[in-house]
Amino acid sequence: MIKAEDLAKYLGKGDEALALAKRAVEVVRSVAVNRCVEATAAITRENGTIKVVNTVLTLPGKDMEKLLEGCDAVYYFCATVGIEVDREIERLKLSDLTLAYAADLCAGLWVDAYCDELEKRQRERLAEKGLTLTGRFSCGYGDLPLSLQADFIEALKADKFLGIRLTAGGMMIPSKSVSAVAGIGGTAKKMRNCDVCAKRGSCDGGLCGD
Repeated sequence: MIKAEDLAKYLGKGDEALALAKRAVEVVRSVAVNRCVEATAAITRENGTIKVVNTVLTLPGKDMEKLLEGCDAVYYFCATVGIEVDREIERLKLSDLTLAYAADLCAGLWVDAYCDELEKRQRERLAEKGLTLTGRFSCGYGDLPLSLQADFIEALKADKFLGIRLTAGGMMIPSKSVSAVAGIGGTAKKMRNCDVCAKRGSCDGGLCGD
């Protein structure tokens, strides 16, 4: 799913970086298990708050207003590459910190690429019906609270089907997991997490899962 050449640009230049990237890709490929829970649902707007019908999900904030302008439904999902990725990275930290670092970067790119696939697949399904899909947006970006991760998990039963749980700080375990929402219909805005990130313009390429 991730090419070593794509990963190598985050690890340096030359043959050494490429060799490390190849090893990291093989590590992640050997343990990653891509899994997701996804759904679509209608939305309502009440007193300035967007609610996902028949779920616990509400989508507050100006960023959601902008993303979902003109939309009457959403596509939302939780995705993960599995707990074995985390475990393998922790094992590598005991023997090869450099490879562990590279594998961690690779796993972040891996789950992001998987989310791209999910989004592309849903966009193609909707296009057959003459509908559009906005770019996806995740909790913790812009003014969409990280605390909403819990509601995404509950709404999708991602704890039951994917084994996803939250730390006290609201981070997902397995760590290479993503929750996201996109609007169906409307103006198909391509506003992505990077558009509202505090590090916009200063990061090295967006390894945060956008």
